[in-house]
Amino acid sequence: MRAIRYLASLTLLLLILSGLILPIAPSAADATIVLDPQTTYQTITGWEATAQSGQIACSPAGFVHSPGNPVVCPDYLKYRGALMNLAAGDLGITRLRVEINPAVENPTDYFQRYMDGQLSEDDWVHTYAIQAVNDNNDPNSINSAGFKWSMLDNTIENVVLPLRESLATLGVKLFVNICYVSFRTSPSGYYHWDHPAEYGEFVLASYKHMQEKYGFAPDGWEVVLEPDNTAFNGAKMGQAIAAAGPLLEANGFAPYFIAPSTTNATNAQTYFNEIAAVIGAEGVRKYIGELSYHRYAGVSDAVLQWIGSTSLSYGIGAGMLEHIGSGYEALHQDLKVANNSSWQQFTLAYPTDDNGAQYYTIDTSDPQNPKPQLGSGTKFLRQYFKFIRPGAVRINAKGNATFDPVAFINPGHKYVVVVKAASGGTFSVHDLPAGAYGLTYTTAADYDIDLPNVTLSAGEDLTASIPAAGVISIYSTVPSGSRWMPLMLKRAAFAN
Repeated sequence: MRAIRYLASLTLLLLILSGLILPIAPSAADATIVLDPQTTYQTITGWEATAQSGQIACSPAGFVHSPGNPVVCPDYLKYRGALMNLAAGDLGITRLRVEINPAVENPTDYFQRYMDGQLSEDDWVHTYAIQAVNDNNDPNSINSAGFKWSMLDNTIENVVLPLRESLATLGVKLFVNICYVSFRTSPSGYYHWDHPAEYGEFVLASYKHMQEKYGFAPDGWEVVLEPDNTAFNGAKMGQAIAAAGPLLEANGFAPYFIAPSTTNATNAQTYFNEIAAVIGAEGVRKYIGELSYHRYAGVSDAVLQWIGSTSLSYGIGAGMLEHIGSGYEALHQDLKVANNSSWQQFTLAYPTDDNGAQYYTIDTSDPQNPKPQLGSGTKFLRQYFKFIRPGAVRINAKGNATFDPVAFINPGHKYVVVVKAASGGTFSVHDLPAGAYGLTYTTAADYDIDLPNVTLSAGEDLTASIPAAGVISIYSTVPSGSRWMPLMLKRAAFAN
């Protein structure tokens, strides 16, 4: 990659010297971006992906079964290492949504039957994944025989642990968000949303299983995926949190619930208010970590402003945690208007076309050497994810309609300014601390173009240019020249 960039830079220099193209040179600024570090907003918890990475959902006949190892799709094993290293060390993913189905609570392991080829994928997804059977009639007594963990274990062993290890080499802790998924009708007729105490037991059983088997517990629990597609309304979510929160505390776990995660962003207001009516303002502050929503409908400035102001008023985070195809324009708005502390487009990787449903597609042109490929939209998201790190605090930044900034202070007092440019041009940034800064931009024509580093004296403005509409990132560098040094600073809040 460095060799390719060197050749590209050499080619660019030759073209400039020949007079065929003109260099991008700082000129009179079209705008001045003014920073105000005294005015702060949200703190970033991380950039999230759903854990599906192509490890399952291939033909059951194609599964690899080996003693002592999880069941996986064979191609996945060929690209898993590269994918996790890229996701951690280049894109900047630091959170995973790990989905858990009601069928975990069942005397029959239907997921394993699917993995063994005894059930079709359609049968598993549409019939059996939803089917919960109560372990017993006592929510205060977990019957271990009534829970089957094969699906959760498969995801943890094939996706969570590899990404966790890749991040650990960078000094970063993975944030694991367990997300309860309960669409469709259960053949058993049993639903956790009708039994809050049993839902609480389900949550506790999951925490205990992870802690006992893997040595760590979830960092967050998403109460339900898209409740507006289920019978899990806001009041029932509040009852579930009221049951599960104290139960987790009593067993030594720190509750961090994520809700309401509605498909329609407008519905988040109704559901969240219903939750708050059940658990009260103190219950919100104590048990809810993030006010979450999806972007599939109901998005307006007014709704986003409500999410941003409400989350800040309670002292909790906000997160847009799914929208297939969302681009950097939506991310920018969610950060700036809704005060997002977390954000997710959708799944980490999948071997399909570049359709905005995954951060990475998989190039299978060489069947023996499948390779993760950054999605076209992901290239722009990377301008935010890579440089704005967990623990970063957003500060006020004012620009104009052409150069619209978001600014953060990373751990270690490292500044990052990401500018959404509506067109090419030149701008300056006022009030950056003295120090060295790197600059890189992505446009429709060019990806991750590094500009010369800039060293500022106290009180000096930084001037930068971008040749066309896109995103440019300005970030504090460190003596080693590593973009990743801020990652070495761990957040105490994420400690196990």
